[in-house]
Amino acid sequence: MNYTYLKVFYTVVKHLNISDAAKELDVTQPAVSRIISTMEKEFNTKLFFRSKGGVSLTREGLNLFEMIKNPLSELEKVEKDIKLDLNLSKITVHIGATATALNCYLFKQLEQIKSKFPHVNFRIYTNSSANLLNMVMKGTIDFAFITTPFKSDEEIEIDNVYTLNNVLVAPISYKDKIKGRVSIKSLTKYPFIFLSKEMQFREHIDAYLKNHNVNINPAYETDTSNTLISFVENDCGLTFIPDEMANEAIKENRCFKVDLIEDVPLRYISFAIKKDKNHAKVIYDIKDAILNNN
Repeated sequence: MNYTYLKVFYTVVKHLNISDAAKELDVTQPAVSRIISTMEKEFNTKLFFRSKGGVSLTREGLNLFEMIKNPLSELEKVEKDIKLDLNLSKITVHIGATATALNCYLFKQLEQIKSKFPHVNFRIYTNSSANLLNMVMKGTIDFAFITTPFKSDEEIEIDNVYTLNNVLVAPISYKDKIKGRVSIKSLTKYPFIFLSKEMQFREHIDAYLKNHNVNINPAYETDTSNTLISFVENDCGLTFIPDEMANEAIKENRCFKVDLIEDVPLRYISFAIKKDKNHAKVIYDIKDAILNNN
């Protein structure tokens, strides 16, 4: 008796219906009936009672099922795992992230996410929060890690996943000029490096300065937070930056943190995904792992 015949028998017992068994096996109903008839001839016994509502096991059929149910059940699990692996190997998850979210949060999470979903490939897109939200809405990416402040559509689910502490850093050459605890107003005579006007962090800093009646015309502007610390290290001036992006340079004395009287308000890295979209199951699994941090 070969495995195929036993699998057909096992599936019919699961459903107690030849038609339903045929659907699961993706074969025709007559094919299933022929295999059951062949088995009954080989065993020289009746395995099922037939009725309009389906089938039921005879005593001999029950004895056969008891003998094969455990190994067949294990084989069924193996088949399902193999199919799952094959399906997952074809999945690419498209993730959006701002440069700040990538450097301060996502790089730390990717290894853990990858270990939980080893057969999933990841493609990372970096852009501004506004553009990434637009990509989430259009379905270009599956979800995004964006940084506040931003304006979101009601169709997008937003969850804060990380707190950003922003600091002011200055070149090492300024240590003799800027000493102790100082007010932001006392620093306007020095050159500053800001992100460009269309960036959300620039909006955050402009609001902070306005709140303290300070006007700073930056000497340099850049379109990515990745380059801010390089400007400072090259003696171009002061800049506001998330502390995670400055910690290494501060520890290595390539720049120093200015002790400000007026703290810069906190920002957040947020997880954004479109609501009510029929995402693949693995997307929901990754979302749960991120939001539950497990």
